[in-house]
Amino acid sequence: MTCHRERDFAGLVQRGRIHRSAYTDPDVFDHEMIRVFGGTWTYLGHESEFPEPYDFKLTNLGLRPVILTRDGDGTIHGLFNRCSHRGVTVCPEPSGNTRRFVCSYHGWTYASDGRLVGVPFASSLGPEFNRTDLGLGRIDRIGTHRGFVFGVLSPDAPNLNDYLGPVGERIDEWVDRSPAGELVVRHRVRKIAADANWKLYVDGAADGIHPYFVHRSYLKMGAERDGEGRFLSEFASGLEESDMYSQSLPHGHQFLDQRPSLLPSKWEATRAMPGTEAAVEQLTARHGEKVDEILEQTTVAGMNVFVFPNLSLVDNSIGVVRPRAVDRTEVHWHITSLADLDPAAVSLRMRIGEDFPNFGDTDDVEQWERAQRGLRDVPEVQWLHTGRGLGLGPEPDGRGVSTVPITSEAPMRSYHTEWQRLMGLQPKWLAEA
Repeated sequence: MTCHRERDFAGLVQRGRIHRSAYTDPDVFDHEMIRVFGGTWTYLGHESEFPEPYDFKLTNLGLRPVILTRDGDGTIHGLFNRCSHRGVTVCPEPSGNTRRFVCSYHGWTYASDGRLVGVPFASSLGPEFNRTDLGLGRIDRIGTHRGFVFGVLSPDAPNLNDYLGPVGERIDEWVDRSPAGELVVRHRVRKIAADANWKLYVDGAADGIHPYFVHRSYLKMGAERDGEGRFLSEFASGLEESDMYSQSLPHGHQFLDQRPSLLPSKWEATRAMPGTEAAVEQLTARHGEKVDEILEQTTVAGMNVFVFPNLSLVDNSIGVVRPRAVDRTEVHWHITSLADLDPAAVSLRMRIGEDFPNFGDTDDVEQWERAQRGLRDVPEVQWLHTGRGLGLGPEPDGRGVSTVPITSEAPMRSYHTEWQRLMGLQPKWLAEA
C-alpha cells in the first residue's frame, strides 16, 4: 500500500456519472486505502466477539492488519499487528485470550494494551533505547455504538456519534429486535470473494432494481416451492408503485426499507427451512401465544443498512466489506443471535440466515465480476451512468436525509460524493506518524 504521488481525484465523480478508473486504477486503490480507510470511521468488529478481559480478535482497517483487544479492565484497543522491531506479525491466531503478544522473530513482547513489556538480551540495547516509544502502533480513536466497534486514524474526523448521525438510529432499530436490546456475534464467519472492486458492492447497497433481474432464479424457485408472497417477491413487480423506499444519509450511509412490503408479518413471508416445523412446534409448546412475537425475531429484518465505508446490516447478518486489491474483494458475513432469545429460536434464526446467501450471493458475485471485466477491458468507454432519479427530488431534510423510491440511484450518488471528499484529504496522520 503506497501513496507515491499526489493526485487530484475530484474529477472522477461528476453529476450523474463516475469514471471507470475509480474501480480499475491501482493508484486510486492505494490512495483510498489511506484516505478513505483511515480518513473516516471504519467498522472493526463487535464487542461480543471479544467480551472478556484479555480477549482479542484480528480484523483490518483497509489493508492494515489490526488486533482488537481488551486489556485487564475491559478497555478496547486497536493495535496494528506489526512488531515495532522488524515489522513481523505478532499475532497469528484469528481470536483468543492472552495477556501478551510475542513476536516470533526476536521475542519482543507486548501487553494487551500494546505496551512493549519485554525485550530479550536487553543489556545489549544501549543507553539510547527507550521501550516506551516502541509499543505496537495503535488506532488512537476507537468508538462504539450499540456494540459495534469503529476506528479512525484522522484527527480531523468528527466524533463517532456525529459521523453516524441518522444511520445510528437505523442501527438502533436493527438491534432493538432483541428482547434484551443486544446482539451476539459468536458464530463462524461466512466469506465470499469476488474478482471485483470493493465499491461495486457498495453501489448495490440500496439498489432496489437489481433483485428483479439478478435474483430472478431465486424468486422463481421460492414461488414454485412456497407460493407467492415470500421474501424478495416484493421485488418481482410493481417497483414504481411500491411502498418500499431508500434513503441517502449523511457521510455516504445508505438505507433500504423493505418492511412496508412485509406487513403485517415478516414471518409469513419467510421461506421454510429444514427443521422449521419442529422448531415452531417446540417454541409454541414453550411460549404459547407469545410464539408469534418470537418468530418475528427469528426471521428477516427487512432492512438493508449500510454504514460507509464497510459495514452492511442485512436481515440478521453483519456484512464486513474487506478490500484486498483494486480487483479483489471479500465480504465476511456473521449471522447474529439475539441476547436472551430461546435457544430453539436462535437455531431457527441461524437456519433462516442461511437461505438467501446460499443462492443470492453467487448471483451478486457474478454481476460484480462481470462489471469489473467490462470496466477493465473497455477503456474507450470512460464513464458509468449513475443518474437514475437525478433532478426528481426530494431535497434532503434538515438532518441531511433524502428519502427516495427504491428505483432511484440517489443513495449511490451520495456515497460517491463522500468518497470524492475523502479522496481529497491530505493524510495528516500519515505525515505525523
